[in-house]
Amino acid sequence: MTQDPYFLGHSVLEQRRLQQQAGELADESALLFDQIGLAGSRVVEIGCGPQGCLELLSSRVGPTGSVVGVELSDHAVQLAREFLLNRGITNVEVRQGNAASTGLPRNHFDMATARLVLVNIPEPEKIVSEMAALVRSGGVVALHEADWNSHVCDPPLPAWDRLKDALVRYSEAKGMDLYIARRSARMLRNAGLLDVQVRPLIHLYEPGHSRRPIFLQFVNNLRDRIVGEGLISDSEFAQCTASLERHLNDPETLVVSHLFIQAWGRKA
Repeated sequence: MTQDPYFLGHSVLEQRRLQQQAGELADESALLFDQIGLAGSRVVEIGCGPQGCLELLSSRVGPTGSVVGVELSDHAVQLAREFLLNRGITNVEVRQGNAASTGLPRNHFDMATARLVLVNIPEPEKIVSEMAALVRSGGVVALHEADWNSHVCDPPLPAWDRLKDALVRYSEAKGMDLYIARRSARMLRNAGLLDVQVRPLIHLYEPGHSRRPIFLQFVNNLRDRIVGEGLISDSEFAQCTASLERHLNDPETLVVSHLFIQAWGRKA
């Protein structure tokens, strides 16, 4: 069976993390969408997962607008549809499809957006190209991406470094770029977008913050993959994650988030 190309996989554990993430990143995404202005718009969210920005987009396009979510995972599509049904959201539909080849009409949408998708897949340029093709002249392509470079802890922890090394080597072998946020604006320009704007975001994950253990969640999601690829032994993985968990539980440990970059531009 072909391995799931998505960096973090589509396990039940990952779907739950993504549902939680939707709330954690909602304010930042709302800031982006409000700056663009979406009332009455037709919007497509690429890689919406089990929730993504669908509710945010629904409220911003309003009753005269519409939203289409595109997601590869059948399970995530089902969860997203259930979420919309439970919230009584009727101006959003979710379709199963490939982000690089959605099958949606060209030059149709007022905005195409993706949040933390490109960092997790190979050949991200194909997705940006698809997004640019989907929007009309004057429409917007908006990205929210991550760069792993700033995601660090202090005091330093050898287990953190060892696990991060395994993840980086795994991603490189699969053609993924864990530092892609820094080139998101350039990718938009290369796809023909104009008036590209950029907003950087970075945080401290203090004790009790829901995203403080995000790195531990990532490595646990990828355990079978990185162990299976021989990048770390099962016993060393267990030792490193136990050490990491203790370190994160120490209130004196400083945890800095990934560097997030929001970049958006308009189609000529």
